[in-house]
Amino acid sequence: MRTQRAALSFGALIFILAMLLAGCSTGGSSNKIILTYWYTENAQQAPAIRDLIIKFEQQNPNVTINAQHIDPTTAHDKFVQAAKANKAPDVFRADIRWGAEFAADGYLADITSMESSFDKSDYLTTPLTYCEYQGKLIGLPQTTDLLVLYYNKSLFSAAHLNGAPTTWEQFDADNRALTHGAQYGWAWQASSYYTQQFIFSFGGELFKGSGKSLSPAVNSQSTITALTYLKQELAYAPKPDFANGVNTAMSAFESGQAGMIMANQSDYSTLLTGSAFAKNHGALGVAAIPMDTATGNTPRSPVGGQEYVMFKGTQQPTAAFQFMQFMSSAPSQSYLATKDNLLPTRHTNYSDPQVQADATLMAFAALLPTQKATPVFKQAAQVYDPSSGFDTNLQKFVNGQETAATAAQNISASFQSLLNG
Repeated sequence: MRTQRAALSFGALIFILAMLLAGCSTGGSSNKIILTYWYTENAQQAPAIRDLIIKFEQQNPNVTINAQHIDPTTAHDKFVQAAKANKAPDVFRADIRWGAEFAADGYLADITSMESSFDKSDYLTTPLTYCEYQGKLIGLPQTTDLLVLYYNKSLFSAAHLNGAPTTWEQFDADNRALTHGAQYGWAWQASSYYTQQFIFSFGGELFKGSGKSLSPAVNSQSTITALTYLKQELAYAPKPDFANGVNTAMSAFESGQAGMIMANQSDYSTLLTGSAFAKNHGALGVAAIPMDTATGNTPRSPVGGQEYVMFKGTQQPTAAFQFMQFMSSAPSQSYLATKDNLLPTRHTNYSDPQVQADATLMAFAALLPTQKATPVFKQAAQVYDPSSGFDTNLQKFVNGQETAATAAQNISASFQSLLNG
């Protein structure tokens, strides 16, 4: 009788423990994992992301992805706030310039030991560079980006121009030919980010060195020459809109008011919706950023892109990395490339028949050698913020309040303050 009561007590104990374990589970069963993922793709791109998430969950039935869309314009600050409160998502799609800052502030997991050297070797060098900080791997590249020259083939034909300009001299000549009445040769976004290509193409740099030896390099004759040329060409563009420059310039090009614009590869799908191209996609031409004849065909196109990063405070690092690997895998990247016109970050993708069959993607791929990588450092994302002084002095120069030399000098001083901060 005593033995039977002991057995019942033991059975009751096992039952209670089982209920307690079930109650602590994240998904209602002891092996169910829920990962929170923040993605920033736009409305056109989001369906493909959701497709991949469904496929991952089918392949990994013990993992559920709680996918939440975050406005890309507020994503940086929202992640910082969440990380400080230890409530950041397990995985986050971040701009490539945010990674170093997040890692320096202790918000990101070091995934160096999780990624195999074989898989790592498949990534293109430039996008992978932005996923490394102080010798550690802090992210996996999702897509790479670059500035390209878009041009309206219909307007070029009407002006008897054959093909896109390859040099700044040709760019100037084309601007003159295209500008008449209410039509302009090109449109400029009136911001520092869309000024870099001029500086780089004339042989200039924003920074030099790395780590503790990093210092501003923008105060140079190359920058002065670039700014002077930019101001010259603004005679053939709509008046710079320093308050809403990107939207204003894009609208001018999309409507056919301007014949050229230098914008990101990732803007391609949006440009196709403009009235000048919606009914004739073939009218949208793509070419490399023009080059300075004296400097030559040097890398000059600012690099953009996105990466997957893992929050250091995640309770499921293994599952989180598994999800990151899946999303950045060659099959996933090929799918996003063909669905969303995003440039893959793996060598393997560019030999994929699906990608090779897309003439537009391959046209962009041919321009990847023009990408200009810049140093990876904590304050990199702030270079284009008002606080850096880049935009402020650029605006003063364009408005005639500063000479090109003074602007270059002041921007350099602002950059130094940024590094010192």
